[in-house]
Amino acid sequence: MALMNGLNERRLVCLGMLSALLVFAVLPVYAEPRIEKAVYAEENSSEKAVTIYVTRHGRTLFNTKDLAQGWADSPLTPEGIAVAEDLGRGLRDVPFDFVISSDLVRARQTARLVMAQNRASAGYQVEDTEALREACYGQFEGEPNSAMLAAFVVEMGVAAEDMLRDPYMWLKAADAVKRLDTSGMAEDAATIKARMQGKLIEVAQAQAKKGGNVLLVAHGQSINIMLSDLDPLFAYTGESLANAAVCKVVYENGAFRIESFNDTSYIDAGKALR
Repeated sequence: MALMNGLNERRLVCLGMLSALLVFAVLPVYAEPRIEKAVYAEENSSEKAVTIYVTRHGRTLFNTKDLAQGWADSPLTPEGIAVAEDLGRGLRDVPFDFVISSDLVRARQTARLVMAQNRASAGYQVEDTEALREACYGQFEGEPNSAMLAAFVVEMGVAAEDMLRDPYMWLKAADAVKRLDTSGMAEDAATIKARMQGKLIEVAQAQAKKGGNVLLVAHGQSINIMLSDLDPLFAYTGESLANAAVCKVVYENGAFRIESFNDTSYIDAGKALR
């Protein structure tokens, strides 16, 4: 997931393997969180409704070791493989027309495992993209989550417990890490939101030409940031996402509607089908 798997597991969502760090881009400095309204496409009467099953990847090696994992990567553990397969069984009768994931191994592996259990989809397209990556943590990649948490809590001047009560902690934490990072690699919330929402809109508009279902596999913090203001009628709480949990998002009439958040019922249903 992202920055706080140690706080749910300390709400620090840890992801990644430093040895497989991908190339970082130098990003602009961004000092304060900007909670901005998402940009929607103009309504098009010829568009059909699209249901997007947004899910977090399965549990990884770095999740288990409680290490910061953003653009760094690590493989799924046996537990992570099992939960992805359970999700796949729970979604096995959903006909997916398009499957897209982050280009990080843990997300691509999860997408493949989910679709390997599906019996309702045929001829679907598969894509992976940098746009759906987790937040980049710069110098903190591969470090203990506790060290990163301690650093940004001090920088922000708040107690870790207080952050748990702030629904926009994911955005504020990303900005704190960006300010703390000396490598020039970390991303701020605005950058993460722009790439995540931009790709979501692109996928939704393309699929709306014929409607249908999309499976989108990404990461805990970046999903939270993407959904934080996507639906103005949704009571967003910033809840940490469980591994392989689903957020169901419907695109219709040029706007997004969040129908569920951190839903693990598909996993439970899949376990019953083992």
